[in-house]
Formats: sequence, structure tokens, C-alpha cells
Amino acid sequence: MKWSLRDWVYIAVFGALWGVVEVGLGSYLHVIFPSLGNTFFTGLTLAALGIMLALVGRSFVPHRGAVLMIAVITALLKLLSPGGVKLGPMLAIVAEGLLMELGLLWRGGKVRPAYALAGALALAWNAVHPLIMLPVLFGRTLAESWTKIAKDGSAILGLDASQALLILGLLLVIRWAIGAAAGWLAWDIARAARRRAG
Repeated sequence: MKWSLRDWVYIAVFGALWGVVEVGLGSYLHVIFPSLGNTFFTGLTLAALGIMLALVGRSFVPHRGAVLMIAVITALLKLLSPGGVKLGPMLAIVAEGLLMELGLLWRGGKVRPAYALAGALALAWNAVHPLIMLPVLFGRTLAESWTKIAKDGSAILGLDASQALLILGLLLVIRWAIGAAAGWLAWDIARAARRRAG
């Protein structure tokens, strides 16, 4: 299917909006939650908002690959972050875009449950991301990465760090639920936005 200039404009707009959330709001959240800025609360908030923006953008550009393009633009705008280039968050944004595309394969992304699935898959990446990025970017072993996730999760959930499997499972379920809710809500926002846009 041929993409129009209007499609590319919408992709640029929604990519820029997600980028503003990442760069602007992300900087404030890192100040508000300095000790947990790189773990749960900041990532969860930014990803949920990003999911909603990307999925609303998808409703304006109903083509396969549109969400991934929005995510790529956002990742490039992440280069403008005050803290400098951060490869980990940029790769996470692109991974979230890919996972949303996977969820939107359900009935062509034309049903609300597909949006919810896309959101749940995208936010689930945040649970896996440290296990991949900590060894790749910072040279930590898988065991060290697992230990860090368990310690961070124990501080969030109030559980003993030795219950690593339970901690990871609970954090994953929380992310799935919030991601699905973000996708579900994005469906309503997208319909309202399209009505207003005529």
C-alpha cells in the first residue's frame, strides 16, 4: 500500500510528541525518582505514554510499520536528551515499536483488543530489557544483571531479593496490565481524536 505525504507528516508528528515525552518528562521523572529513575517508575510511565501516542498515531496512519516508524523517530529525538546519547533507552523504544507492530497483526490492528495486546507486549519489553542491555552495554554477567533486577524489584515490591523469580513475575504482570490498559485507552483516544479531526 502506498503511503501518502500526509501519512509521513502524521508519523513525524506522533514521533515528535513521543520524543517530547521521553526527553522532557523523562528528565523531570529522573529528578523526582532519582534512586529508581532507571528501573521501574520512570520507564513504566514513559513507556505507557509512548504506547498511547504511538497507537493513536497508528489510527491516523493505518499501515503496517507505521508504529515502528514513529518509534524510530522518537529514538532519534532521544539523541537530544540532556544527559547525552543513551543507547539503551533508544533501543528500548525501537523494541517497543516492533512489539506493538506484532500485537497489531491481530485482525490488522482494527480492533480494540489488538491495541491492548500491542500495549501489553510493548511494556513487557521493559522487564526483559535489563537482562539484555546490562551485559551488552555495561559488560555485566547475566547473573549480575539478574541480581540487580532482583534488588531493584525487592525495593519496589517490598519482597526479599532472594525471591527473584516471584519479583520478576510480578513486575512482568504489572507491566502487562498497564500496557494493556494503555492500549485499551489509546483506542478511545484515537477514535475521539479522529472524530475531532474530521
